[in-house]
Amino acid sequence: MSADPILRKGETLNSGEYLTVCYELHHVLLPQLADMRLIEFDRCEDEVRRGRRFDDALRKQIVDRTELAL
Repeated sequence: MSADPILRKGETLNSGEYLTVCYELHHVLLPQLADMRLIEFDRCEDEVRRGRRFDDALRKQIVDRTELAL
């Protein structure tokens, strides 16, 4: 698994930081998002899919950002 997609341009991670990010995603953040039904997280297969509430959360973000821009 590469951390490149989550890094800003010019940013790097040492091996300890990389392991911390992987741990936090796998054991903390992804399970929290799954509990909120935003994603479906299969730990055994290391697969993440959109959950039942994903589209609702996305719509809310779009509306909130649109209202801020007005």
